[in-house]
Amino acid sequence: MNSNLMEYLKEKERQIVDYIKSDPIQNLIKPRHIYEGVLSYLYRPAKRLRPSVLLMSCGCFGGEEKEKQAIPAAVGIELFHTWTLVHDDIIDNDPLRRGGPTVHTLIKEKSRDEWGLGNEPAAEYGTDMAILAGDIQHGWCISAFADCCLKMGVNALTVLRIIKYLETHTLCNLINGEAVDVQFSLANGSRPVTVINEDRVIEMLWLKTGILYEFAGLAGAMLGKDTADINDPDVQAIKTFTGKCGIAFQLQDDILGILGDEEVLGKPVGSDIREGKKTTIVLEALKNADSRQRELILGILGKKDCTDEEIETVRKLFIDLNGIEHTRKLALGYIKDALPYLDRIPDSKYKQLLYEWADFMVNREF
Repeated sequence: MNSNLMEYLKEKERQIVDYIKSDPIQNLIKPRHIYEGVLSYLYRPAKRLRPSVLLMSCGCFGGEEKEKQAIPAAVGIELFHTWTLVHDDIIDNDPLRRGGPTVHTLIKEKSRDEWGLGNEPAAEYGTDMAILAGDIQHGWCISAFADCCLKMGVNALTVLRIIKYLETHTLCNLINGEAVDVQFSLANGSRPVTVINEDRVIEMLWLKTGILYEFAGLAGAMLGKDTADINDPDVQAIKTFTGKCGIAFQLQDDILGILGDEEVLGKPVGSDIREGKKTTIVLEALKNADSRQRELILGILGKKDCTDEEIETVRKLFIDLNGIEHTRKLALGYIKDALPYLDRIPDSKYKQLLYEWADFMVNREF
């Protein structure tokens, strides 16, 4: 783990949290359960990778001065990412995020403790409030991007083009990816896993994860150059680089979801198996499995109440049947494809940080 990158991420996390804490919009967030839901993930320790990528991309063209002006945009992308996590946790019914309860779980528990609600009404209330908390975060995101113009003096046309791109191209593609992921999870029984191939899974990963990293690079480069031209060659180069690295990130995330340590990872290990997630790990393992192994994997994959022993059985099969190693090589391939796009970017500490970030995408371990 590169110390320069880690120091940079730590400093950016401090700046982002400080900005969030100082934003008066918090005074408008009510009632209390919504307020607590909106802020819960934001104040938990995190790498803040997407906002940091935006700031590194900005620094490549505008240096420290432009990077400082882009802090509200970094906050904006963190807020955007956070609302997608809140809603995704509801869809996946995950109990943990960043080492604590997910928003819908947190509010469910509060309503039981404070109001004595039963499990079913508490769960329904928690889900309702979490959806609304995510909606607040989405609106706050746009407010933060607007602050680049209103507070930091960035050209208004540049900021408007960035916001429009986020709320059209990025949003629609990300929701598309989430919807396809949900559809893939149904591919058992009457809809066999064989209808899904690796290209479709990679496309889904690109839509769910790569698209927001792509936006981080694009927005950062536009802010650094202070240009409203999305088709600027430098903007497109950074955009492509960060997008390809984003796919590698998700491939590595799928590996960590199988091999990681739950306490360090901050979310349930093995939850992808219980949810029936279709990953390149699953597809490669099934391709190499004999009939008995295939039956065993498909019998556990998507089984909500599967035991820890069953999770361990499938995990070992994913390793033995080359699912993990195959996915690791795919991730490395995307990083290799991404790196040449930085060649046209002037050398700087920010460019070096982007190189280190790309390496971190495939070498982080939990």
